[in-house]
Amino acid sequence: MRRWTRLAALATVLSLTVASLGLAQGLEREMTILMGEFFFQVEGQQPNEPITLESAVPYRVTFKNVGNVVHRVKFGRGLIVEEGVPFAYTENLFTNVPLRVEGVESSGASFSVNTNQSMELDLDPGGESGIVFTLPVGAQGAWELGCFVIGHYEAGMRTDLVVR
Repeated sequence: MRRWTRLAALATVLSLTVASLGLAQGLEREMTILMGEFFFQVEGQQPNEPITLESAVPYRVTFKNVGNVVHRVKFGRGLIVEEGVPFAYTENLFTNVPLRVEGVESSGASFSVNTNQSMELDLDPGGESGIVFTLPVGAQGAWELGCFVIGHYEAGMRTDLVVR
């Protein structure tokens, strides 16, 4: 009987550990970010209000393009300007961070891609795509979320992103 009690206690500890680390699918903290001309907006917040993420917490962030044009999202810091045009960041927030990118193609087919390379997300009007990730403690600090379609960044389509 004691053995079963110990096994049950161990199973409980393991399941709580898995849950706290977000290793079980579906335990991610969810966030939806709307994109339009020319803003990013977390549902429930004002357009271009700073976004805060916690390190070591699994997230599922869904992007919805509610605008009328394509938007190209990048996450980083250290703006690169080429010939007077914002182009990219010197440092990408997702470098060496395992990501799962999910979405629906224009044909209606769903897709999911795992990667740990830098991330750029292009969305057509009405498009929706999500990313699943856990940022390491080393990612804490000030970052930015910006749209790099020509003219969008300059029109104000950028917002502060803080990782705590």
